[in-house]
Amino acid sequence: MLLTTSVILWLIAMALLLYRCVRFLFDRPPNFPSGPPRLPLLGGYAIMLMINYWHLHKAAQKLCEFYRTKILGIYLGDFPSIIVTDMEVVKEILSRTEFDGRSDMFLARLREQNFLSRGIFFTQGPHWKEQRRFVLRHLRDYGFGRRFLDLEAETESEILNLIDMLHYGAKFEHEKQIFSDGCAKCPDVFYGCLANVYFQVICGERFSRKDMGGLFETGRYALNFQQKGDDYGTVLSYLPWLKDFFPEATNYRIMREANLKVNKLLESVLEKYINSYDESHIRCFLDRYIQEMKKSTPLEGQNFTFQYDQLVMILWDLLIPTMSGAAIQLSMLLERILLNPHVGAKVRHELDDVVGRGRLPSLDDRVQLPYTEATLREALRIDTLVPSGIAHVALEDTKLRGYDIPKGTFVVLGLDTIHHQTNVWGDPENFRPERFLCERGSLQLSKDITVPFGAGKRLCAGETFSRNTLFLMFTAIMQNFDIEYKLGDPSPKLNKRITGVVTSTDPFWLSFKPR
Repeated sequence: MLLTTSVILWLIAMALLLYRCVRFLFDRPPNFPSGPPRLPLLGGYAIMLMINYWHLHKAAQKLCEFYRTKILGIYLGDFPSIIVTDMEVVKEILSRTEFDGRSDMFLARLREQNFLSRGIFFTQGPHWKEQRRFVLRHLRDYGFGRRFLDLEAETESEILNLIDMLHYGAKFEHEKQIFSDGCAKCPDVFYGCLANVYFQVICGERFSRKDMGGLFETGRYALNFQQKGDDYGTVLSYLPWLKDFFPEATNYRIMREANLKVNKLLESVLEKYINSYDESHIRCFLDRYIQEMKKSTPLEGQNFTFQYDQLVMILWDLLIPTMSGAAIQLSMLLERILLNPHVGAKVRHELDDVVGRGRLPSLDDRVQLPYTEATLREALRIDTLVPSGIAHVALEDTKLRGYDIPKGTFVVLGLDTIHHQTNVWGDPENFRPERFLCERGSLQLSKDITVPFGAGKRLCAGETFSRNTLFLMFTAIMQNFDIEYKLGDPSPKLNKRITGVVTSTDPFWLSFKPR
């Protein structure tokens, strides 16, 4: 009898344990989208790693196909999340303020000296609104987000400097790393030009060519961080304690060091302006922010308002997309031109007809260069820089397409997937600028429903700046050079693209032959 009772008790205990395991694996909020089971520690993130370790956005797409849904319910670590892979639903989310929150991921915190959540990309709440409003309002005065003739003149000067570098090769010691056998290393060769245009907006100064070594180095560190992270925050966002035991295997050390090196450049510029600040003579955006810092008296323990470390992170948030992101995007576009020489020929023909060779293309030429503009828009579609965007968070309990989405749910937008959605684009894998043109060959903006920079209140602050700078750099290169792969190197392999925080390529060499 005792034996029988003991066996029954063990069976009940095992049944309860099994029930708890099944509940843990398959339980989810009421009326939540279907998706994979929740594994211990990492949840569905572990399943995504098993499906496609190197390209998590493709793993998410596979799961959506398996569960026959455009809105996938999944646990990322302990956090209930949805992954959206439909154009209409993504655009709906971007237009709804209840989805404007940001997740407090460790990947964002490791950018900052004290592991605090700062800046404007990865933050939320009233302080985020205050900071973003201040930054955008005052940066517009210096050409960030609007046409500004002084900035366009300085940008042209930087592009002429880049053309000279591409034409004649290395002149200074630090340039020898990016020039070899008559070829230039991409994306590295673009970092100096892009960073100088950025600093022209921020503080009205540029680094001379002989002093650009730090800019090229910073670009390489930024690329390191962007390639070693991933679009779901890496395992460190779910198990941050792993950094103490496996700093190399988790890429913590290299990402942390890369960010601190980027911050070092920004701090060196900022310190110069703090030390020379004059209340009666406001010179630039940095001075305007420093002026607010001196007015502000933050409460003890307050991470956010007008503070030095907050300004460093704002500068980080603006520098990385405009320097490293734009350099990567331009490099991938040049690869597409190599693989589609008929597109390059049409762009050059249009430039020769409209602009000629006597001057550089300007933003005023843009309306008369529809095929060139369409090529840039096609590049932003087919090589979506941030394949899963930056995760949003539901700020309140809400509904989405019949599902109940609880407050705090992570919302991941499959931007790369919707930019390759067959029922939207027809032939998404083809690099075809004509998809944005009408029958007469004019640019038809209504056909460009892409969202490479997001939309709504979380629209990337640097969209206009990035589009303008990419246009000016790309047209100048196509006007002045024929591009070829380095002799002996293989042609571009699109399946070799790297997915980290952004989509990128390993550095490669191009020959820029003057036309």
